Amino acid sequence: MKLKHMAIAALAASMLSAPGVVAAQPVGHMGGGGHHFELTEILHGLNLTDAQKQQAHLAEQAAWARAKPVLEQMHALHEQIATQFLTAGTTAAQLAPLVRQEEQLRSKLDSEHLTVALQIRNLLTADQLAKAATLHAQLSALHQQERDVLQGAHDGAN
Repeated sequence: MKLKHMAIAALAASMLSAPGVVAAQPVGHMGGGGHHFELTEILHGLNLTDAQKQQAHLAEQAAWARAKPVLEQMHALHEQIATQFLTAGTTAAQLAPLVRQEEQLRSKLDSEHLTVALQIRNLLTADQLAKAATLHAQLSALHQQERDVLQGAHDGAN
């Protein structure tokens, strides 16, 4: 169940990072990055209508059904990579085909993210998109402040 929630959060996050929506950072791999929760919260902050919520939920369910077997393949592949990696004498050339397979699976997930992101974005009104952009800009400014504070603390420690 946790994996499903991560997938849905990533899908919603990718909705807000799709080109032309909010110009966020690209969403890489599932669960990679702490902004998924915030982007999901932005989506919740848009006051979606019941119809929009239902349509978004259906899009997410369909995306999850398509993504689940890919995620299962990735898990199995990660196990293969780990086993191969931990075998003495394994070379990069031996791992390369497995890494290419993982890249192909990740590409499938990225395509799925974009598909559902566009489906959900197309449900939003112009006002909701504008509000999402405003919320995203505010969060970006806060994250920049956070980076500045942390960099200052790091610089001061040297």
